[in-house]
Amino acid sequence: MSKFIHINDTIQTVKAPTSKSIGQRVLFAAALANTSSKILGINQSDDVQNILKIITQLGAEIIWENEQITILPKKGKIAYELSVGESGLGTRLSVPIVSHFNKNYTITGTGTLLNRPMHWFKKYLPEMGLKVQLNNNYLPIQVEGKLKGGNYTVDGNLSSQYISGLLMALPLCAEDSVLQVENAVSTPYIDITIAVLAKYGISIQNNDYLSYHIKGKQTYTPPLNTFTIEGDFSGAACWIVYGLLSKNGITIENLNPNSTQADIAILKVVHLVGGKIKWENNTLKIIPPEVLKPFEFNAENCPDLFPVLASLAAGIQGKSTIFGTERLRYKESDRATVLIEEFAKLGLTIKAGDNVLKIYGEGNLNSGQINSHKDHRIAMAFAIASLLTPHGLYITDPECVNKSYPNFWEATIVNLKP
Repeated sequence: MSKFIHINDTIQTVKAPTSKSIGQRVLFAAALANTSSKILGINQSDDVQNILKIITQLGAEIIWENEQITILPKKGKIAYELSVGESGLGTRLSVPIVSHFNKNYTITGTGTLLNRPMHWFKKYLPEMGLKVQLNNNYLPIQVEGKLKGGNYTVDGNLSSQYISGLLMALPLCAEDSVLQVENAVSTPYIDITIAVLAKYGISIQNNDYLSYHIKGKQTYTPPLNTFTIEGDFSGAACWIVYGLLSKNGITIENLNPNSTQADIAILKVVHLVGGKIKWENNTLKIIPPEVLKPFEFNAENCPDLFPVLASLAAGIQGKSTIFGTERLRYKESDRATVLIEEFAKLGLTIKAGDNVLKIYGEGNLNSGQINSHKDHRIAMAFAIASLLTPHGLYITDPECVNKSYPNFWEATIVNLKP
């Protein structure tokens, strides 16, 4: 299945979806809490829906009241097998957490997640008291035992999500812990985890992302007021790039100007290419320059921006450079390779170097058919890139955007050229 898309340049206002990164962490915190939580703004993406299923498998009861949910922890029957769907974050959070519910678990997944290696768990969790068995370093994973606190050193280079999982699980251990992290990446996502934990009464001492001091025997206590989830800069990034490539800019609602989300870094790119931003409360206006300038940007800590930044570079005459490609290999697709191959179909030259992509933009693209590789970020990036084509694009497997932004096509289809 493929979808034809050709966005015009007259979209004026969109509303950013709520953050799935924050939402997933809040749901796990609510499942670990000692009493009920009220949460407003749960993202309807597949990833968040998978976390809702996981926490019900961990015994949580969920009550829906319009857009607000109440989580009643440990009210139902606890399962021994969890399905995380295609959620990489759900996997990396749940594996260390589950030992606090039962002593023997099997965690399975679906789709592209089955192609993402999980050997990190087997390397580090056994010294923390857990017996781990994998299927040739891939899911399903069997976890047996109970997590123990202590002094541990782990490599953080593969993903910050592994660190977030330990930061959520170690406070529940009987012992205090010191977690030392070598080669930390995507540290803004660690900030999100620590911020959510603080809302739930969990204290983590962060020593410049090199080590974390964690008291044991802590208790997850929900905030007294409803936890409202802010807008998602990962999803909004597509529209920010759209605003730069279109003639009239764009207004994006439901964003926090003081957010700790990693992908707020795209606002630095707005300035690098000569654009301007204007905030009015939680509404962001993107004002494009008359002529976009090529840019250099390090996306190591915000790898989800890579695809849409490639679309931006395609619309700029000259060479733009994006660093941090090592982070792209184990996403929903090998995104660096996919970007090179798929943009080549549209006449764009992208060259890969040592941890870098060099994009030789010409300000426009040819029309054609793109393979999304069932990767939500790839599909959305090329939808925005269709703005640069004369006759639009066909994009395969368009439903993959449901992983993070299920309403994305609604915003684009209503703005198709006649």
